[in-house]
Amino acid sequence: MRSTPNATWIWNSRAPLDFGVSVRQLRDQGYGIQYQTAATTRTLDRYDGNGTHTGGYVQQSFLGWQGRLHLFAGVRWDRENVDRDSAVSPQASVSLMVTSSTRVQLGWGQYAQFPEISVLTSILGSRYLPPSRSNQAIAAVEQRLGARTRLRAEWYDRNDRDLVFQPLALPRMLSPGKYFTPPLNPSYVDSLRGYARGAEFFLQRSSANKFTGWLSYAFGRTNYHDTVLGNWFPSNYDQRHTMNAYGSYRLKPTVNLSLRVSYGSAFPVPGYLSQAGGIYSLSESLNQVRLPAYQRADFRVNKAWTRGQWKWTLYGEVINLTNRTNYLFDSLNGYNTKSGVISVTLDKMFPILPSAGIVFER
Repeated sequence: MRSTPNATWIWNSRAPLDFGVSVRQLRDQGYGIQYQTAATTRTLDRYDGNGTHTGGYVQQSFLGWQGRLHLFAGVRWDRENVDRDSAVSPQASVSLMVTSSTRVQLGWGQYAQFPEISVLTSILGSRYLPPSRSNQAIAAVEQRLGARTRLRAEWYDRNDRDLVFQPLALPRMLSPGKYFTPPLNPSYVDSLRGYARGAEFFLQRSSANKFTGWLSYAFGRTNYHDTVLGNWFPSNYDQRHTMNAYGSYRLKPTVNLSLRVSYGSAFPVPGYLSQAGGIYSLSESLNQVRLPAYQRADFRVNKAWTRGQWKWTLYGEVINLTNRTNYLFDSLNGYNTKSGVISVTLDKMFPILPSAGIVFER
């Protein structure tokens, strides 16, 4: 159940004040078991709890310099009665039209995320785990290149602390020939902190006729530190390079062609792993082996007809046009306690997928 009343006080035509409160009722229940025999099980985890998350916010906006300057500042307060902790989160941003075609944006904020009920009430967790905190900053420049084209460059920096983690959940190599076997019930602790930094570039052209499309590139880097084991490692979703391109061309008033191409450098395979000759082995470093890069191209053609108030569109589409085999991590399996060789399951994503259909609109 959730209740979120909000209000706005326009004490000045250029400076509205927004404020509100929220109340959420939370509940979660579940368990994890291991089958030792067909009739015998062992409980690995169990959680059952409910709680109330209350919060409130106030934010002040200001519009000045004939609409070219926009200032914002606010603060949010949150409390969860399960861990009996509260958090205050300030935020501020400014947007300035330097010229008629150039906009500069700066923003900063501190954010809080309370642990899930399934962690706070778990037999592996604790009701005293603090909320995770994140300090985030962003700077962006947007430049208009004519009436239909714009270029945007953006830089971001995020620093996290008190993230919930299970440091002892994975097997690893302690020294050559010696391996750590994780317990069946590794505890949740707030031992993780780290950062994410990067930049994004976006070029877009918009047009109702002929060609429209966009091109984007993003570079990002994450690094986390576990204070229990002292490890530094990239996050499970650390993707250094991401590129996307989309183009649409109106061949005739009723015929449209479009193509989208995506590329993403490899995500880590979660675990203390090394790889040689296609064989995975346990290592001392976390998240150092990566999946193959992701690549995909999709093509679509539309043909539209109009009859009175009705419009119907016949389309043909091919997803993964090049039939690229992309992989997705599934699980770490059993390993050899003498050699450290470990079995890793990877899932294949969908192959080339043609389709056709008709869409009716009124």
